Amino acid sequence: MEAADEQACVQMMMASGVTPLKIKSGAMSFSERLNQPVQFSYRISAAEQALVLSQLALLVRSGLPVDRSLDLLRDQMPKARQKVLLKNVLNEVKEGKGLAGALETGSIFPRYVIGVIKSAEKSGKLGAALTSLAERLTKASEVRAKLITALTYPAAVLIATIAALVIVLTSVVPQFEPIFAGQEGKLPMLTVYVLSLSAFVRAYGSLFLSALLLGGLGLWLFGKSEAGQQLLSRIAPHVPGIKLRDQYLAGQFTGLLATLIGNGLTVVRALPLARETLPSRRWKRELENVETQIREGGRLSYALESTSMFPRTASRLLEVGERTGKLGKTCGHASIIMSDAAAARIERIVSLVNPIAILALGGLVAMLVAGVMLGIFSLGDFAG
Repeated sequence: MEAADEQACVQMMMASGVTPLKIKSGAMSFSERLNQPVQFSYRISAAEQALVLSQLALLVRSGLPVDRSLDLLRDQMPKARQKVLLKNVLNEVKEGKGLAGALETGSIFPRYVIGVIKSAEKSGKLGAALTSLAERLTKASEVRAKLITALTYPAAVLIATIAALVIVLTSVVPQFEPIFAGQEGKLPMLTVYVLSLSAFVRAYGSLFLSALLLGGLGLWLFGKSEAGQQLLSRIAPHVPGIKLRDQYLAGQFTGLLATLIGNGLTVVRALPLARETLPSRRWKRELENVETQIREGGRLSYALESTSMFPRTASRLLEVGERTGKLGKTCGHASIIMSDAAAARIERIVSLVNPIAILALGGLVAMLVAGVMLGIFSLGDFAG
């Protein structure tokens, strides 16, 4: 179980009907992980979460109580995992918990969703809050689907290129080696290169692939370490790909702030909720420093500008929102600007990657075929 401390763990277990005899904190060992019972997850995607919240918002805004809305919504859900989720939430609500507490027990929705619903239950604006959360989740799922769709074709071309090269070098080229035997000194350089490459792939291909995978795993583990994160922070301003990712995450972060602040949360409460949704450890560490500066009385715009990843133009825009008292709306505008700019850059990159990948595939295959054919033609010239 994940809990803030031992007392919280005891409370969670007692609420689940389990009496703990001994509590041990820390990461589980390998043997302890193997002894864990098999549990089936009923998690739902961001698009399904948006659907649940939008329909629940519609029922709540029509005047139905939360428990009745959940009961009706459960019957309408088409998938079994959605029904199970709403059944569990409904049971928690019937036991006296609020909607936020019921949703938090299942750990299905992001933490910022729970924070907004808690604030909305206190202010009596649950319907409007659910609607804004549904819009936020819908937008996030659409952006994710768009990125996956855009990258699918280049990935397919890359896989096809590698497969074609492996087949040609390991199956086709070796068929011509007996023909070229003893004539290596008279063959064109391209033919010699193709034959050497084929021999290398057959002899060391698996070893090279294993080394490549291990090297990639090592770089990934180093990037997750503290030293790797520090190195990444230093080189990030000079790496185009990381700068583009920072721009995208900045748009995502300000959009979350807009949703949280617009539903009544203070900046101090909104920052940790928005921070936990980001996938980058470097961003999380930098935002912890931002939270410290805010608690010490600093401005959000100044604190974000002091980081190495937040665009200066966006921080200036947030400064205007702080001075005019419209920080939530300003965060929304900043999110749209940065998200659109990042999406436009990604589309340009993808539009260039597709023809480049096709040209690379055609060029490599043509080089291999030309190497073999030139060798055959040269043998004919030698015989003549």
